[in-house]
Amino acid sequence: MLRRRRVSEKQVWVPSAAPFFLFGLFYYLFAPAFVIRFLSADNELLYVATRYLDPTYFDLTYLLDALAIGISFLLGYSLAKAITKARGSIADHGSRQTSFPKILVLSFGGLIGYFAVMANMSGAEFFTGYSTYNILILGPFSTAAFLSAWFVNYFSRKEIRLLFLAIFGICAVLLLGWGSRMFFVLSLMALMLGVISKNKRLLRSPSFYGSVAIVCLFMVAIGIAREGGREFGSDNLIAVLFAEPLFTSVSGSLYLENSGGRPIYGFPHDLVASVIHFIPSAIFPGKIELISQITFDENVASPFGARSLLVSLYFNFGIFYPVFIAFIGFYYGVLYTKARQSVFYRATYFSALPILTFLFFREGLSTVIKVMFFNGLVVPLFIALLLFWLFPRPAAEVKSRNSRPAHRALSRPGHRSVSTGRFERS
Repeated sequence: MLRRRRVSEKQVWVPSAAPFFLFGLFYYLFAPAFVIRFLSADNELLYVATRYLDPTYFDLTYLLDALAIGISFLLGYSLAKAITKARGSIADHGSRQTSFPKILVLSFGGLIGYFAVMANMSGAEFFTGYSTYNILILGPFSTAAFLSAWFVNYFSRKEIRLLFLAIFGICAVLLLGWGSRMFFVLSLMALMLGVISKNKRLLRSPSFYGSVAIVCLFMVAIGIAREGGREFGSDNLIAVLFAEPLFTSVSGSLYLENSGGRPIYGFPHDLVASVIHFIPSAIFPGKIELISQITFDENVASPFGARSLLVSLYFNFGIFYPVFIAFIGFYYGVLYTKARQSVFYRATYFSALPILTFLFFREGLSTVIKVMFFNGLVVPLFIALLLFWLFPRPAAEVKSRNSRPAHRALSRPGHRSVSTGRFERS
């Protein structure tokens, strides 16, 4: 009994993906229906959406769409959990390395310095807010922040984790200084999940929730500053909090209006574009223009810069979009199960959960797939396997690790036989 208790204490906390998905579903798909009816008339910022969005958009068909998205995801997620086995991975081996990760940190630092110089040469001034928003400048820093958070959760050595945390801090300051919050929030959430996974008692700590509230208020303050420095009052707080999902829903309403309804068929343009999106801008400088051409649809309009998930689904798959949503749910179900035993999949899962909460519901699928699978899986897997190939674990160490528990069990009085399950006495 004592041995079982010690094993359970060492197990890390891995949350279900369902609450993260359901939060995004209610925030981006259900909340706008409430906001447009009850809050927009008395709020100057929210009222702007009424120029493009009518309450009749949130009808029964819209409700069925939202329910279909939720049910499809949960079905795929449950299926994956039922058929996937939790086990370690060879990609876990690199988490204990020290030499190569230090080289990786230096390389990241050099890249950030290079990106900062190029941003300055292109005319972007630091800490100028949303006025200098440029995806070609923000993209590399967003990727660096996202990957840094993954490395913090992956590597076990404290000094390596602190170095990558410093890289994340530099990227965060630059991103927030340019008015970009999304990838800072995604990366910060991944870091928080990593901390909580090893300190589950934080979920019962009032000070932890107080810290989270302070961070949220800070994000809202940046949002208010982006809107022209409005006063930090209750009305503006509500406006900034709900403007994101409401303005995102505008693109859905305009798409259905322009296309004459919900299309039956669709071609996955965004999935094709996501493959091109995998190519770094430094290698293919014109990829943004090519992606824009591939994903262009005259029926798609986003006056406020975000794209509703319904637009992406109908544009790419038509009424068959539940298959794609079920696949996404299946992917998260696999990650959840494997994360319970594998540090590699745990780091990947912790970085993927924030994407499911925010980015998935407001960005085009080419960006979502790129961040979710390329930044969040392919690149980390390549580095983890590279660590395994460069620094393979000695066979003697593997043999020693495998034989040590058995030797201890055989030498312990009253041990349970592995083969028979009976208690034997020495």
